[in-house]
Amino acid sequence: MSSRLETIKNQFELYLDAITNALPDSRLKDAMRYSLLAGGKRVRPMLLFAALDAYELNMETGFPMAAAIEMIHTYSLIHDDMPEMDNDDLRRGRPTCHRVYGEDIALLAGDGLQAFAFEQLKNIGDPKKAVDLCVLLAQMAGPSGMCYGQDLDLAADGASSLEDIERIETYKTGCLIALPLCSAAILADRPQDLAKWKEIGKEIGIQFQIVDDLLEKTSNSAIMGKSLSDERNEKATALTFYTLEEGQAKVKAYEASILEKLEALCLADEELKQLINQLALRTH
Repeated sequence: MSSRLETIKNQFELYLDAITNALPDSRLKDAMRYSLLAGGKRVRPMLLFAALDAYELNMETGFPMAAAIEMIHTYSLIHDDMPEMDNDDLRRGRPTCHRVYGEDIALLAGDGLQAFAFEQLKNIGDPKKAVDLCVLLAQMAGPSGMCYGQDLDLAADGASSLEDIERIETYKTGCLIALPLCSAAILADRPQDLAKWKEIGKEIGIQFQIVDDLLEKTSNSAIMGKSLSDERNEKATALTFYTLEEGQAKVKAYEASILEKLEALCLADEELKQLINQLALRTH
């Protein structure tokens, strides 16, 4: 990550701390902050900041939307980790929210983060953009986006096809990857770019999940900072159908396709290209 993106990431962490610290003191607040402020790669906010930079906009203008996106992502992780879903014990290098606060408060923490995400959009200066971002957030996170992908994932079994796996990841992972990229287009008054960003986001999402699948086979929970539960849960992944070498080749092929689509947008996109490359090469 470049020094510019590292600096904005640090500033964003302080922003998240401040807006959540202002909430009324409660177990709910503590659980929300426990999960939201546990660190993590902040992939989705960083994609938004890098895309805003590509549009030659101030990256800090993206803080409210980046906070909303990260809250939605964190709520989904809290709920994913619960016994009713993946039943995991470790997330971002720490015990999962329900292991620390109990299932009742963890459920509320996810609910609270989801609602608080939409509240962040009051800080978007332009009312029309705020409305457009609100609709986009709901579409990408809800029953035609991420939640739909989670439903497909829960319904899948070990006999799922590769096409089924890619469909799951298009929605479950890809929608929240496309979300920050599309958000940057809205903030930059470039609605004509939305379709291309959705394509790019879908491919980054599938690539991101293949890398995760590779690391599940070659890494461990201490390095990854989360439970590696796919095999335990007998969940089909891309590597059910690919060898490790084929999976690595697919990651490179997706990167080439993503960069080709990015070139077509004709943006000042060096930060974004570097970030996409780092996501493909990540080790945790």
